[in-house]
Amino acid sequence: MSTSPPLAAEGFEPIHDDRRSADRADRRDRWLTGGTLLGLLLLWAAVTGSGLWAPLVNPIFLPSPLDVVRAFIRLAQQGYQGNSLAHHFGVSFFRFGTAFAFCVLVGVPLGLLMGSVRSVRAILEPPIQAIRPVPKLALLPLFIVWFGIGNTSKIVLIAGPVFPLIAIGAMQAVRSVSQKKIQAAQALGASASTVFWRVIFPASLPGIFTAIRMAISIAVTMLVAAELTATSDGIAWLSLTAAEYLSTDVVLVGVVIMATLGFALDRLVHAAEGLLVHWSGKD
Repeated sequence: MSTSPPLAAEGFEPIHDDRRSADRADRRDRWLTGGTLLGLLLLWAAVTGSGLWAPLVNPIFLPSPLDVVRAFIRLAQQGYQGNSLAHHFGVSFFRFGTAFAFCVLVGVPLGLLMGSVRSVRAILEPPIQAIRPVPKLALLPLFIVWFGIGNTSKIVLIAGPVFPLIAIGAMQAVRSVSQKKIQAAQALGASASTVFWRVIFPASLPGIFTAIRMAISIAVTMLVAAELTATSDGIAWLSLTAAEYLSTDVVLVGVVIMATLGFALDRLVHAAEGLLVHWSGKD
């Protein structure tokens, strides 16, 4: 009596798929993603009328996509509150980029060290874990007292919740590496440094990239919080001040710019992960 492997359940890809099937699946996923975004845009246009019919929602509360595009063009040409749109974006990106780069460049090595050296973990993990749940927005007045009203206090506020997430994520990625892999390398005579660079570090990369991708959304959120007070420029500040005058089209321009920044960075990190950790999930 011959037996054959059960058919894969509908909607699930077979475990051992060839390259052509994987490419088709990637194209299908891209079409589904694009279709979802297009559907949401069409729904937004339908609800707001877009100048073709009476809007279902008052434009003061939800302007149409066309109104948002017009507001973006107006801001790009005329600026906002005496500064160009590029200036506002550049200031926000500097605050965001400086804080995020610091968290990655310092948090990842520190997390790797905590995951690899038990004594270092015993010293550093408790204070990092202790400050992690503290609401950083509540510390904004204190940061302004300590670091002034310039960019430093805002960079510290953004880095506050991001740094523990990346450091702890990197530490947990190291601790989750299979001990069998480490013991196999040691049995073959590999030195401690070789085990780290050839076994532990590569195996930790998927977890590190996951922590970085999670941290991006938190950093964008904290950018908004950082530009709540003691500033007169920045994309988040632009949206917050526009809301005071019920200029919701300008508010949505800022929201779309920040969402695009976060999404683009997430895709960039995801692409880097695909290049550097191409073996992930193929063990």
